[in-house]
Order: sequence, then structure tokens, then C-alpha cells
Amino acid sequence: MTDMQPKEDEMDQLLRSSLAAPIPSLSPDFDQRLLREVRRSSPSLDRFGKILLTSYGVISAVVSALVMRSHGLDWGTIAGMILAPVLVVAVARMQFSGPLRTTPK
Repeated sequence: MTDMQPKEDEMDQLLRSSLAAPIPSLSPDFDQRLLREVRRSSPSLDRFGKILLTSYGVISAVVSALVMRSHGLDWGTIAGMILAPVLVVAVARMQFSGPLRTTPK
């Protein structure tokens, strides 16, 4: 147990110095600067996000179809099970992109 005593003392000193340091805070205009940066880089991130999400969806659908087919389901059932959630998402997007939408396209 004596091996731990120097490490415990060192950790205790580190914690005490951390507690004695001033509390960090954000600058008053942090929100405005963050919003400016997000707006400036938003189009490229938005495009990249859409590509990434679409790729993930296509790969997920293909893998799911192959797994369901390996379990003996026919292609009609597989197509229905994959396309039904896509249809629900499409309908929901149409419903929520109406007059209640507040963010610009």
C-alpha cells in the first residue's frame, strides 16, 4: 500500500490546484460568434450530412434485404418491410414541411 501513497499525494495536490484555479467561463458574445460560424459552414455540412445519411440508408436497406432473404422471406415481403418506413418518413416530412416550418430551406 505504500506504493500508492506518493501517487495519492500527487493526485491530491493536482485536485487542490484545480479547485483553486478560477472557474472558466465563455465570453459574453459566444452565442453570436457560434451562430455566425454555424451559418457560414452550414451549407457544406448540410450537403455532407445528407450524403452520409443517404449512404447509410441505402447500405442499411441492402444489408437488411440480404439478411431477410437469407431467412427465407420472399422479395415482395422484403420490399414492403423496407419501403413502408420510407413511406412513413416521406409522409411525415411532407406534413411537417408545411406552414409550421420556421427554418429556411
